[in-house]
Amino acid sequence: MYDVCMKVFFTASRQGRQYFDYYYQEILNFLDKAGYNNINREYLQKNDKIVEEELKKFGKKGYSVQNKLLVEKIHSADICIFECSFQSLTVGYLIEKSLESDKPVVGLYLENHIPNFLIGLENEKLQMVEYTKDNLTSQLKASILKAIFLTDKRFNFFINSNMLVYLNKISKKLGVTKSTFIRNLIDEYKKNNP
Repeated sequence: MYDVCMKVFFTASRQGRQYFDYYYQEILNFLDKAGYNNINREYLQKNDKIVEEELKKFGKKGYSVQNKLLVEKIHSADICIFECSFQSLTVGYLIEKSLESDKPVVGLYLENHIPNFLIGLENEKLQMVEYTKDNLTSQLKASILKAIFLTDKRFNFFINSNMLVYLNKISKKLGVTKSTFIRNLIDEYKKNNP
């Protein structure tokens, strides 16, 4: 039923731990018990004071390194899961990076804690899922299964340098990834040639 080799990137607001840590831990425990490879597990478990000292020690470079590391983890993940009950610009930024990377994203939030800044996002790979203390596990299971269905399958091919230059230029102009541009071309062709 589950793809236990699947790499999952899970995170939430570190500042939100004081309010929602119980739920963060429930999600972490579920991922562990189900056998998923949670590639960001240590991030939420680090002591806030230690993290703050590490970042202060390295200044702007420390924040830059941390952000780069989180984005690299997102790129290597199969699916991304975020607990969004505590509104956070960092979590919003990481969700946006996940969607830019064409990753299926599960945004979980506790009932009555609607993440207003995320609810309006429309993306076929984004699921915003409300849960209660009683149904967190079942909501998580269902949303992960849906996310697994949305994972992309890798397909590599070669193109000549002229095509690559054009592909880079047009994807930047349209504000989409090269993969998204190619998928859109295939979708358009399918519509015209069923």
